[in-house]
Amino acid sequence: MSDFFSLSRFGRLFVKHSKEYYTRYLMSAVVLIGVMVMGGGFLVYLINTSLDSIFQILIYVWLLMLGGTIFTSNIFAEYGSKNNIPWLSLPASHFEKYLVAWLYSFVILFVVVTGSFYLVMLFFINAKHFPQQQPELFSLLERPGALRYALLVIILALYAFLHSIAFYGAIYFKKLHFIKTAFSFFIAVALLMLGNKLLYDLLLGKDTIATMPLTNTAFIENGRVTVINLNDNKEMYAVILYSVIAVLFWIAAYHRLKEKQA
Repeated sequence: MSDFFSLSRFGRLFVKHSKEYYTRYLMSAVVLIGVMVMGGGFLVYLINTSLDSIFQILIYVWLLMLGGTIFTSNIFAEYGSKNNIPWLSLPASHFEKYLVAWLYSFVILFVVVTGSFYLVMLFFINAKHFPQQQPELFSLLERPGALRYALLVIILALYAFLHSIAFYGAIYFKKLHFIKTAFSFFIAVALLMLGNKLLYDLLLGKDTIATMPLTNTAFIENGRVTVINLNDNKEMYAVILYSVIAVLFWIAAYHRLKEKQA
């Protein structure tokens, strides 16, 4: 039997983890649905917001990114703790323990958030009459497929990127995992934006208005704003970049876990 990964051993570990934590995960799912119902009720009934596809996408992405990172940072923080003696003593490899955490916080959480979102949104669409509008439930897999497929890939890449950072932070930091991870993330983003602007200033020889890499830039000349657009494949380049960074953070989190339990 391999010391790195055994399917039967991993299955037993997954079942054991599920039995021990299913109440916590069910409570988290109930809280998520409650937040969506209360927040959605406020927007739909008090502000009378239109439930068009753009609004649904924004709400879904916001729930997935924020809810996913908070869940990952807090619930899986014990995977990086030396004080979790019963878990550390389990007869399973570091990779198998890591994989259980990754599956729950990435794959299963994605399914739960997506299912909860569609359940709540379907309730609001059928519970209220919208004058001069019959909103339809937005589907990430709806045809025609080209645009929706691209949108799904972008959402998954961004979700993987944020998840990998939150997961690494849950293992790296000992306390206040979400707060410390978020603080470090925003500091890194600010430094990246500054470096990106300095690079554009150097390349163009002008005082540019730049944000993140792989985005448009602009500069003011003779009182006019000139915008420099990237080519049509900038979204794909961004997806590749986010995906590569996510994989690197996942690998770093695994090695960090091994270091803490050495």
